[in-house]
Amino acid sequence: MKKWSNLKKSMLVLVLLSTFILAFGSYDLYSRAKFPKPSGQYQVGTTLLELVDTARLEPYTHNPADHRRLLVQIYYPASIKENSPTVPYSPSPVAIEEDINSVFRVPKLLIKRLTRTKTGYFDQQHAAPIEKQFPVLFFSHGWDGNRFQNSFMYGELVSHGYIIVSIEHTFNASGTVFRDGNKGGVEPLSKMKDTSFSSAMMETWTKDQQFVLDQLEQLQQGGNYFLADQMNLKQVGVFGHSFGGATSATTLVYDKRFKAGINMDGFYFGNAYKIGFEQPFMQLRSDNKRTEDMSDKELKEFDASREYYQYLIWDEWNKRINAFAKNGYHSFTVKGSNHMSFSDFTYMMPLAFITAPSRDEHHRITNQLVLSFFNRYLKGSKDPVGVEKELERFIND
Repeated sequence: MKKWSNLKKSMLVLVLLSTFILAFGSYDLYSRAKFPKPSGQYQVGTTLLELVDTARLEPYTHNPADHRRLLVQIYYPASIKENSPTVPYSPSPVAIEEDINSVFRVPKLLIKRLTRTKTGYFDQQHAAPIEKQFPVLFFSHGWDGNRFQNSFMYGELVSHGYIIVSIEHTFNASGTVFRDGNKGGVEPLSKMKDTSFSSAMMETWTKDQQFVLDQLEQLQQGGNYFLADQMNLKQVGVFGHSFGGATSATTLVYDKRFKAGINMDGFYFGNAYKIGFEQPFMQLRSDNKRTEDMSDKELKEFDASREYYQYLIWDEWNKRINAFAKNGYHSFTVKGSNHMSFSDFTYMMPLAFITAPSRDEHHRITNQLVLSFFNRYLKGSKDPVGVEKELERFIND
């Protein structure tokens, strides 16, 4: 009887625990992402620019009537009107959800956790710019990402005195919807393996960054743009995630106006590494397994042979960054991170304490390293890259 009583107690505990997990999981599944409050002194305003490069045809449509169009989201230090509402993550959540679902097969219910949330940032009509000049940081998203995909970083950097210019690379971005209702599009991940295509896209994205900087310089010279006096366009940095991170390296090669750059876990596509750059540079890498530790199942999921994995993740990656950075570079591998740890996409995961237990820590470490790097090379801070007491959290390459 005692054994039966203990069994009933165990079964009751199991049922209660399962009920709790099911109830909490259901609640969590429908909850929205919550971004941490920025730690700096400034609040965050945001505004949108829609730009047309009349000197370039749109490479995706091949239509002589189509010029390259870009959506550019700008985040800036601001003075906020009392009781102002914050902006949603994206003005076009349905478009993002459809595109991400089509490429990455992520269920829309999970994507909505991110796309239907609030950011804690304020739009232009409620956010007056601070009357002071700030360095400008250009950001490029990953392959089929979008201009909002690193919102966890934008607020933190802006709060410490930077202006963020986040470019959405049309026809290789999720959720692009222009003011006239026209849409962009996405590309299958498999297209990256086409070296001629990925090299051409690297050139396109680099020209996008250069064009946007040209436009900001013109707006500043015109004097009518509301951020004209706040942008320090003599101190410009460039950073990005994945394909956008690799673009940062290529942009440094072709445009000396960009004074420093960061690549967050992007393989160095294209051939610009054969030329190289001299500006300061940092790469942040995910905690990839050594080739010999990869199981056959993991290699299949990665869609690579053991030999190709070694070539792509280790040998060729190291060869290209060493050729790129003529004056050396900083490199950190964040322990326990994966490729998406450097973006907002981990906010899609339900039951984060199980599925993404180190998400907040990875974001905090990433922000710390990026901020420290740009403080050093754009603001002249004497602090080393990274804070010494935090170094045990990194694998220093």
